[in-house]
Amino acid sequence: MKPTFMTVLAVCAGILTAKAQASYRITGKLEGQGNEKISISYFDGNKNVTNTVVAVDGAFTLTGDAPEVPTVGRLTTSVDRNLYLGERANSMAIPAMPLDVVLSKDCQLTISGTAMDLNFATVKGDAYNESFNQLRAAEAKNLKEKAELQKNLMQLRKMGVTDGLDEVGKKMLANFRELNAIHKTFVKEHPDAYSAANLLLRTSKEYSLTELKAAYDALSAELKNSYIGQNIASRISIVAATATSGPAPDFSKPSPDGSFISLSQFKGKYVLIDFWGSWCAPCRSANPHLKELYAKYKDKGFEILGVSSEKVDDVNAAKAVWKKAIETDGLTWPQVLNNELGMKVDVVKLYGVNAYPTKLLIDKGGNIIARWQGAESRGLDLKLKSIFGE
Repeated sequence: MKPTFMTVLAVCAGILTAKAQASYRITGKLEGQGNEKISISYFDGNKNVTNTVVAVDGAFTLTGDAPEVPTVGRLTTSVDRNLYLGERANSMAIPAMPLDVVLSKDCQLTISGTAMDLNFATVKGDAYNESFNQLRAAEAKNLKEKAELQKNLMQLRKMGVTDGLDEVGKKMLANFRELNAIHKTFVKEHPDAYSAANLLLRTSKEYSLTELKAAYDALSAELKNSYIGQNIASRISIVAATATSGPAPDFSKPSPDGSFISLSQFKGKYVLIDFWGSWCAPCRSANPHLKELYAKYKDKGFEILGVSSEKVDDVNAAKAVWKKAIETDGLTWPQVLNNELGMKVDVVKLYGVNAYPTKLLIDKGGNIIARWQGAESRGLDLKLKSIFGE
C-alpha cells in the first residue's frame, strides 16, 4: 500500500512535534534601564547559556529554549550605577545585583522594577517565581542595609580612614547573622516553595548536619524529588561522610614559602582546619578571634591549618591575594593554598566544603570530632574549653 499525501503529512507533523523545544518568554520594563543591555544566564543541564537583548526605553523581551527542569537563572543589566571600588578613573564598576528568575517549560513571565535595584524586581507568571517574590520581600530590609554598609566600607577605604572599619565590620557580621536567621525561618515556613528548596541548597553551609537533615526532611515530596532536592540530599551525604565519622583524609598543599605542608605532620595535636579565602568577608572578620584562640591554646597542643581557596583562575594571582591577606590579617599559623597548578587533590571537595568559613576540628589521633559552618564561634569556643580548660 502506497502512503498517501495525508499520511506523509501526518508523519512529518509528528516528527516536528517531537522535536519541538519548550521555550520561555520574559517581557519587562525597568525604570532606569533605558537602552542598555539586559541578559538572562542559566545552566541548561549541559552548558551555561546566556541570552542578551538591548532594551528600548526600559522595555525588553527575552525568549529562548527552556531547560528540561525548572532552573534558576540570573537576570543582569549593563546599567552603570555610578558605584566603583575605587576612584572612577581607574577602578571597577559595581553592577546591580542580579535578579533570580525561574525558567520552566513554556513559561510566560513579566518583570517590573528598577534597574538600579534589579534584585528587588517583581516577577509574575507562575508559582515558582511568586515564591521568589515572597523571599525577596523577606530579605529586602536586611539586603538594603547590607548594601549601605558595603558602600560605607568602600568609602572609608577610598578615603584611607581606618578608625571606622572595625565598627562597620561588626555591623556587617551582625547583618550576616540576621540574614542567616531570616533564611532559616523562610525555609522552615515554606516547605512547599521552590524558592525555599533553592535557598536551602544555596545556604546549606550555614546549617549543621543535623539542622540540614531536618530542613530537608521537612520539604515536600515533590521538592525532595526535584533536581534541587537531589542536590541537597547529595550535599548531606558528603557532609555526613566528613562530619565526625572517623579519620580525616590526609592532604599535602603548598605553603606561602613554597614548601608543602601535610595534615598528617600535625598528628599528636588537636588541629583546626580553617577553610577560608581572602575574598570572604565573614572569614576575615573571624580572624581576630582565631588569633585569640591560637594564642590561648597553641602551647597546650592546639594547631590551626588554614586552607585557602581563591576565586581567581591564575595561580600567581591567587598566591598574591592569599599572601597579602595573611600578612594584612597577621595570621601566624600554618597556611596552604588549594589553587596550585595541576592540582591532584582538591581539599575543598575532599571535605565536602561549599561554604566559607568552614572549620573542622581533628583530634590527636587524626579523627574528625567537630565541624562548623559560618562565622559563629560559640561552638568552637566551648569545644576548645572542654578539651583544654581555661
